[in-house]
Amino acid sequence: MLHGLEGQENQERWRVRGEVRTLRQVRLRTLLGTLGIVVIADLVDLIANLIFAPWQIVRSAIQTTLISGPLAGYVIYTHARANLRLYEMKTYLALLSTTDPLTGLLNRRAFFDRARAVAESRQPHMLVLVDVDRFKTVNDRFGHPAGDAVIQRVSRLMQAHFHANAPLARIGGEEFSAMLLTGTLDEVRASADAFCTAVATEPFEAAGGVFQVTVSVGMAPFAPDRTADEVYALADVQLYRAKQDGGNRVVWEGRQVAPIRVASIQQAC
Repeated sequence: MLHGLEGQENQERWRVRGEVRTLRQVRLRTLLGTLGIVVIADLVDLIANLIFAPWQIVRSAIQTTLISGPLAGYVIYTHARANLRLYEMKTYLALLSTTDPLTGLLNRRAFFDRARAVAESRQPHMLVLVDVDRFKTVNDRFGHPAGDAVIQRVSRLMQAHFHANAPLARIGGEEFSAMLLTGTLDEVRASADAFCTAVATEPFEAAGGVFQVTVSVGMAPFAPDRTADEVYALADVQLYRAKQDGGNRVVWEGRQVAPIRVASIQQAC
């Protein structure tokens, strides 16, 4: 639709020439004119085919090479680029829906999806829950940026001390989790003890000075008769026991599950 003085001037020009009255007529005439040109071009091409058949072959080859080829290539390139951008966007959105933005670990929803899959697999796994001791004190004394730095450093220490293929997650606040495919309890306990010690001896820096933090760890094994929620609840009980006993320690639930043989044990880091 035409607007303002320019549109009025154009419509007046069309009226003076006696060609059109409305914009619809302009569009209609443009369409009819284009169709007329196409029809005339086809007729000319048909006559040329009848008279100059050899030249038509050469002309078609030139047209295909110089016009159709680049045009088809451009269309294919544009389509491929659009599909690539769509794939990248879908991948990015999928990553956002399953990843904790601060640590890059799995988020809570993705963790429980993995935990349910592990429970259904009936393979021997150990669920490890980690919680930073007295984390609120860190935020209150050194500020939330220092607290974020602690969360990030703890996540990196988890990645360094637990199995590379173990799904690691930040499931909320200062609480983390890991699911370890294990053959023996001693292996899991050794990894948890080493992680616990590494955090306790790691220096953290903030504007208010250098400080240290500790973590509490609670563990429970998956079993054929347990759901993921039940295993999580059991590990959470052990985590609560570790924190009640002063933190900076590893506690696990005692129940025999082949090939993991466990007893009710508590080990300080």
